[in-house]
Amino acid sequence: MKKTFLIFFIFIGQLFALELNFNTFSSNFTQIVKSKNSTLSYSGHFILSKDQAYWSYDTPSKKEIYINKNQVTIVEHDLEQVIFSHLDNIPNLNEIFKKASLIDKDKLVAKYDNINYTIKLNQEQIQSISYKDEFENDVIINLNNQIKNPKINSDVFKAKIPQNYDIVR
Repeated sequence: MKKTFLIFFIFIGQLFALELNFNTFSSNFTQIVKSKNSTLSYSGHFILSKDQAYWSYDTPSKKEIYINKNQVTIVEHDLEQVIFSHLDNIPNLNEIFKKASLIDKDKLVAKYDNINYTIKLNQEQIQSISYKDEFENDVIINLNNQIKNPKINSDVFKAKIPQNYDIVR
């Protein structure tokens, strides 16, 4: 599941970097992951700059994810732990967008590493991204309350790590 999240985070960052002209971007999101036996629903918001991202999950549990180039910091409040990771094993998402094609004015598709991504637009804004992940889960991410180029305090991209949390590297 962590790999699915990381792929999604980088995917969104790369999509905005390549397809939309922005310096910063923020949006609320809902993410639905359907497996054969269950459906999980997540919600929260994210803020992106050219090199950094901050993701805050509100439901089903509180979690923050900070991305600075290839360094990822995940603050898991329910587990009282912080996970440090690198994006070295993430697919080259730039290639996804080189292969993306416009199906109609409101839909793009991209295939990369045997995963098909469908990106739905409305008035040139991304409304949803859907794909089947490597575990055969159907993933749908819906965006709302999108803001292009909001003024952002750079401190939002610095991980806030409680002193009593365990560190996992």
